[in-house]
Amino acid sequence: MSGAVTIRRYRPEDAAPLAGLLRASVEGLGPLDYRPDQIAAWAMRLPDAAAMAARCADGRIIWVAVDDGGALLGFTDCEADGHIDMLYVSPVAKGQGVAVALTEQLIAHARAVGHARLVVEASEAARRHYAKFGFAALDHRDIDLGGVAIHNWAMALDLR
Repeated sequence: MSGAVTIRRYRPEDAAPLAGLLRASVEGLGPLDYRPDQIAAWAMRLPDAAAMAARCADGRIIWVAVDDGGALLGFTDCEADGHIDMLYVSPVAKGQGVAVALTEQLIAHARAVGHARLVVEASEAARRHYAKFGFAALDHRDIDLGGVAIHNWAMALDLR
């Protein structure tokens, strides 16, 4: 990672690199909290470039973190109803404040547009991250991904 982090809005040409970053994050950082079979099951459901482009064009707002050389470091989104679907950071940017900067941008946006609440289904790492911003864990959710048990956390942040 080189230099300062800039947060900008998503551009259509970001779709393929973001799909790659998402995969690198799941496969590179996921093993810190999940077993290999869980990572494999999760990775099988990740979007390719076309699916990522479609997801990013559905009306949600997406922010992308880049370094001063233009390298993508992470991204997050906010759907119209205040649901956060994605927060992923490149393994090379882990611990560099990228997720914090993205989350601060997302929360500022949510307040500016009048969302009363943000909600997310968070991985173990994301649960720890969101808790630092005041998100409350509402439920531990067990999920079956093709016969592989995995879990996440339903979390919410009240903004009023």
